[in-house]
Amino acid sequence: MSRFGWNGLILAGGLLLVLGGAGCGYRFQSAGAIPAGLEPIYIEVFENRTSQAGLETTVTNAVVAEFSRRSPFALSAGAAGAGAVMKGVIRSVELRTIASRGRDVAGQRRVTLSLEVRLVRAGGKAAWAVKDLVDNEAFGVSNDKFANEELQRAALATVAARLAERIYNRLTDDF
Repeated sequence: MSRFGWNGLILAGGLLLVLGGAGCGYRFQSAGAIPAGLEPIYIEVFENRTSQAGLETTVTNAVVAEFSRRSPFALSAGAAGAGAVMKGVIRSVELRTIASRGRDVAGQRRVTLSLEVRLVRAGGKAAWAVKDLVDNEAFGVSNDKFANEELQRAALATVAARLAERIYNRLTDDF
């Protein structure tokens, strides 16, 4: 080995990795900025067109939490003082068995959630919209009906959080 030994070799390898990565276009994603004229945003409770009770609260809370986390001053307490109002529709929830534990016994299910969202300015003019936002999450199934319902609610909350992140990212990237 050279006079620098293993430490020198490791240091040189690390340096090559850093320099090589810098030229590949990798970068940290910024928090993004809400487009001018839309702030503050008031988020209405999403319209729930499914039979899943309470889903509108889960989705709306996920969107409010994401906007609060990423842009703390972007939200309005009411529609009257808002630059834009976010209106969302929960289009569908699908539940499918994706794995079985035996004949006619589900072992794992997947829940799929579909949304559409739009921002409307004070005069009623649409400022931004996205349709067909879809995400899904798999969850295990047991013989306990109540436990399965809780697992499904948890999976829906996970999906809602991911969709809220995508809503924020699309809003801040689309302009």
